Amino acid sequence: MAKANSAEQYKAQESELLRAVQAQCDTWIAQLDSTHVSSMYATINQGKMLRSKLIIAIAAPHVESTLNASAPESALDSVPSQSSGLSLRESVIKLCAIIELIQCASLLHDDVIDSATSRRGNVSVNAAFGDKSAIMLGDILYSNAFAQLCGFSSQIARVVAESVSALSLGEIEDVAYSRAFQSDLAIYYRIVRNKTAALLASSAKAAALLVGRDANAYEAYGLNLGMAFQIIDDLLDITQDTHTLGKPALNDIQEGKSTLPYILLYARLDSNAKEEFLCCFESADSASIARIQAMLAESCVLAESKQIAKDFIHKALESIRHERNSKLESIANALIERNH
Repeated sequence: MAKANSAEQYKAQESELLRAVQAQCDTWIAQLDSTHVSSMYATINQGKMLRSKLIIAIAAPHVESTLNASAPESALDSVPSQSSGLSLRESVIKLCAIIELIQCASLLHDDVIDSATSRRGNVSVNAAFGDKSAIMLGDILYSNAFAQLCGFSSQIARVVAESVSALSLGEIEDVAYSRAFQSDLAIYYRIVRNKTAALLASSAKAAALLVGRDANAYEAYGLNLGMAFQIIDDLLDITQDTHTLGKPALNDIQEGKSTLPYILLYARLDSNAKEEFLCCFESADSASIARIQAMLAESCVLAESKQIAKDFIHKALESIRHERNSKLESIANALIERNH
């Protein structure tokens, strides 16, 4: 019963902090005093806020002692942090808000690059307001995030800034290798590491630095979690429908993206089947996509891809085993079973 109560207290406190993070983002946007920016930003669905959940879980590793919902104020309120003049609670909220703005900016740019028309079940900003506006809004979010990052230690600021540079490098490679089928697993993993895993790793490491915990261990956790997250995303693009995903299904193949299931499938085909696959992948019309789906169904690569994701989750959990953080364990295990 005590464990159940602690879990409920943590969930309530996490929800309150996530609302505060969103409010902080909204405040920073409002301070820009631009009706154009505010109207565009208001259309964005913020999603699951996974990176903020990681930061909160790392900053409060012991639910019973750190997130006591029965106290008049959160224990986080009274703990000093490594950012200037702020309580730990204030620092956690600001760090989360910075990461959310960065993540949002990267998705705005992604949608322009991919000519996406929807994002998380809503019309994408680029589809609603045009590519130029979406790009500039992304730039505003990035610059605002970096301005707020100046309030943290130089070590934390560097960790976050370097991950944004890696994210952009990953995006450039992703675009470059979308011109033709890319069969090299090492290249795929490098793109995923930069484009997806780097920001999760930096979020976890920054949170650990904020509270004086094992930064390298949490960085490894975030990195491996990010690798698994993207592989599951690649699988869902193939196995789920548009309604469930909140964006077009089978979008990767239509954009020429060589994701893990396709790379594994190609490696197992004989020379004639390889040639057929490449023709279908390049054409990407409905008949060609249906043929590739049939090839996938005849193979075991979807199950193999999921097992690879599970292996990354295992690495993530092993890296923080000594930390005994049950919340991060739950996040990692739930990621494997998500359907959108």
